[in-house]
Amino acid sequence: MFASEPGCATKRPPRTPEARAELVAIVTAIPEEFDAIAKFVYGGERRRIGRRHRGSLLRGKLAGTPIILAMTGDGEVQAERGLSFLLRETRVSFLIGAGAAGALRPDLGAGEILVSASVADAQGNVPPPDAGWVSRAVALGAKPATVVSAGRPVCSSNEKRDLAASVGGADLAAAVVDMESASWARTAAAHGIPYVILRAVSDTLDESLPGFLRSCLSADGSVDRAAVARRLVLHPGALPTLLRARRRVREGAEAIGRFLERLLPEKI
Repeated sequence: MFASEPGCATKRPPRTPEARAELVAIVTAIPEEFDAIAKFVYGGERRRIGRRHRGSLLRGKLAGTPIILAMTGDGEVQAERGLSFLLRETRVSFLIGAGAAGALRPDLGAGEILVSASVADAQGNVPPPDAGWVSRAVALGAKPATVVSAGRPVCSSNEKRDLAASVGGADLAAAVVDMESASWARTAAAHGIPYVILRAVSDTLDESLPGFLRSCLSADGSVDRAAVARRLVLHPGALPTLLRARRRVREGAEAIGRFLERLLPEKI
């Protein structure tokens, strides 16, 4: 268990199981998101999530709140596996999914922070986020959003528009697309843990990512970075676009870290 690993405990370990249950879990998908938010966490040490999982975790405090920051891996399968392992091994009271996402509406600019008013994917029936946390995030400036999870990268502007149209509904006040939020939501619900999702826009509706990303997936649906590197050898012109996306992911995650510094104290 994480609590028995060196460097994972907080400076003043909780004295009761009830106190341990006050931990808030913050989960990200990829290293750029994890590392950016980790800058705001103090009193902890980075560890791996299990032998069979490609994630990491950092236990400490953010804005004085005891938290566990974890990287589950990207894509539906890795998101579910990494979070399931974390929730089996660690007592938490609440889950925050955090990271970057692509905009599905023209009025969303790069870096804008959105909070999940709802979560959707092709399977449907995604458990709803915690209304109280959504309201607090909106009060602090986050835009309420329908967060749509896709099974593969949604790269072109046309693909984004088609996806937004397929979701539809009057509640689509703002929307972004990612690959993990629905899995995080279902996994949290299966463990009886309320959740909310925070996403920062990394690519706007009119900005496209290289289409070859759709064919650079591992068997579990996560992005194979080695395959992306090989494709770049054949398509070097795509490098500036990918570097821009990576920079925005980091900047967006840092913005979420600053937002969490204001949001977490509101929970008490």
